[in-house]
Amino acid sequence: MTKEMTFNGVDMSRFFRITDIIRPIGNTRSVSTDNAPLLGVNIQQVKRGAKEHTIKFDMKTSNAMEMEQLKHELAGVLDVTEPVRIVYGDEPDKYYMGLPVDDITPDNLARWFQRSEISLLIPDGVAHSSTYRTFNSDIDAAVNSEKMVFTLTNNGTAPAYPIVTVKHNAENGYIGLVNQHSAFELGNREEADTQTVKQSELLLDYRDNSILTGFSRGVKNVAINNDNMQRLNSTLNTVSVWGRHHIFLQSPGGTVGNNAGSLSWTIPADSAGGTGSLHDYIWWRQIFWLGASNQYGFMKISVSDADGQFLYGVETYKRSQGLECEYNFMASDGRGGYNMLKRWTFTGTHLDYHNPFNSTRGWSDLKRNDDKVQVYWWGSYPVFTIPEIKGKKSAKIHVTIGSIGNKPVVSHMYLDSIFYRKDFVPVTKNIPNRFSTGSNVVINSEDDTVYIDGIAKIGEVVDGSRWLSIPPGRSTLELYVSSFVRNKPSVRIEFEERWL
Repeated sequence: MTKEMTFNGVDMSRFFRITDIIRPIGNTRSVSTDNAPLLGVNIQQVKRGAKEHTIKFDMKTSNAMEMEQLKHELAGVLDVTEPVRIVYGDEPDKYYMGLPVDDITPDNLARWFQRSEISLLIPDGVAHSSTYRTFNSDIDAAVNSEKMVFTLTNNGTAPAYPIVTVKHNAENGYIGLVNQHSAFELGNREEADTQTVKQSELLLDYRDNSILTGFSRGVKNVAINNDNMQRLNSTLNTVSVWGRHHIFLQSPGGTVGNNAGSLSWTIPADSAGGTGSLHDYIWWRQIFWLGASNQYGFMKISVSDADGQFLYGVETYKRSQGLECEYNFMASDGRGGYNMLKRWTFTGTHLDYHNPFNSTRGWSDLKRNDDKVQVYWWGSYPVFTIPEIKGKKSAKIHVTIGSIGNKPVVSHMYLDSIFYRKDFVPVTKNIPNRFSTGSNVVINSEDDTVYIDGIAKIGEVVDGSRWLSIPPGRSTLELYVSSFVRNKPSVRIEFEERWL
């Protein structure tokens, strides 16, 4: 039977023919002991170590020169400094994370026919399932007023590390997850919902498919921005790409100067009838991904007051040849102009480490408390004090997407979602809770991260929490939320099964 192997996505049959794959049973074990008083020893610790696989193979070419070239190419494929994905043909439903160790010295049976072996170190010591096992609250959970109890099955022989996604169907301030091996808490167990305090209210919500509603309700081409360097004469429209809807610049209004299209939404009155706000929270998802280095364009999210004056906002800009893009935070200077308070740069490719606004990400937010504005940038939350906007209420939210002269426009310059929340509404009602209705929380025990609506929030994890692990076999996992929650969240639990 032909043995097959892929290493870091490369089919290794192009280099050699595998004659044997030696995979040990289980893992290396080290046992620490000390002497017992009368007979035998006391076991202090038992530790399971890594795995090591041995791949025996033959290399055959038509001549010696071709053989040496093939060896050079193989060395390049194997030159990795961290574990990569390894799949064997006789285990297509599993993969290992490993890397070569030791030297690879072939036996020269002939200059065109050589035989050798590769030692692969598997540092985590397990095989992973190629697909995730999934459990959903509507099928796999027993729900009562106190908790949700999931019955889980892990067919592996090692603990699995789950990814738990919680979509809230009601406001909530706390998530607790408990099983026989771990206890994990997020938020505040004591957070109440009936105290008379100022609250947050979601006044505009155009997330996901609702962006189409936001587009139809937005007033076109009347935006108030930090400057008037662009003419609002262009056409925005909607398009479906990557399985979701976006607002984009359909056609520029001219080829001289900066031309743009815009949408504006008036902040609705809150439940107490108050209009305008000194306490804003704006969250949105945008894409800004270049198709070529000679593309240009810009996108702005801005806030104006009741007098039609610019207060603060951010802009994403590509204004020069190359791949460098800007993300700028601006605020009013109190004299009808603006101050550029911070400029960040990024590289507008599809890569995660280059671009926070590529097709799979793009989440961002602004939070205002009177004269202080917090700006999210790539995992950080700098806060700026702006005396010029103190006491001036926000009245409208604007989105502007534009082009620069007759230059090619950025290929993917989209708005996917946006919502506006007003904080500290002066009414006696529910306390503003950490997790609003519709919010998504992802607790990922594979890489020890927590994301709330796409933004990293590791600070919400309660001290002393232990990241979740699912033991082999059949087990239960209990999920708790705040006591005031009557409509339990929708929950999905996914994990890779792992084998020793």
